[in-house]
Amino acid sequence: MKRALIAVPAAFLLALAACSDDRAPSGEEPVDTAAQETSEESSPPEPVELDLADAAGACPLIDSATLNSVTGEDFRFASGGPGEAADGEDAPAQLTCAVQTGEAAYPDLTLFVIGTEATVEIYEEELADGTEAIDGLGEAAYWIVHTEDTGAGPAMEMGWYDSGTIFEMRYTTPVDTDPAVVNGLVAGFTDLAKGIAAAHGAELWLARFAMAE
Repeated sequence: MKRALIAVPAAFLLALAACSDDRAPSGEEPVDTAAQETSEESSPPEPVELDLADAAGACPLIDSATLNSVTGEDFRFASGGPGEAADGEDAPAQLTCAVQTGEAAYPDLTLFVIGTEATVEIYEEELADGTEAIDGLGEAAYWIVHTEDTGAGPAMEMGWYDSGTIFEMRYTTPVDTDPAVVNGLVAGFTDLAKGIAAAHGAELWLARFAMAE
């Protein structure tokens, strides 16, 4: 069991380590990490007002109505990262998305979808201490609420592994949010995660069907 990683989810590091030795993240906050996935030669993608389907990366996988219903917030802007593999065939395919209300830095939601060569057993071994298991989501899934002082409020981290793909979702609240409130969002975020998993599975099926034609 690994020590809890606050800035970057443990499974995100695992995915990169399993496929590439020279692309480890630098430890910034998830929103910054998503932006850094873009090339230095190109400017970061501009945030787009929801409909999330109009944004790039992992954003179309997120159901905005469910997100707003679960959080009670009005998320209106999203920015996604490229979905193609980075340099070289051995690099993991990655999708990213950061969603905000536009009123302040927090609350925000970040999502990483990362290909990996690691097995589900390795994924489970790398989970941080203090995580709680989730049934019915991928092959293995967890959640944990971080309450460390990061300049924001408590953060709900939820992740799962399914058929060689790692999903990491993090909802960060404003300063002074009661951790009990965030703990109470587990069921809602599990529903959101299941929707993301289903949307990703449908995309994979369509891609394979198109290739078979």
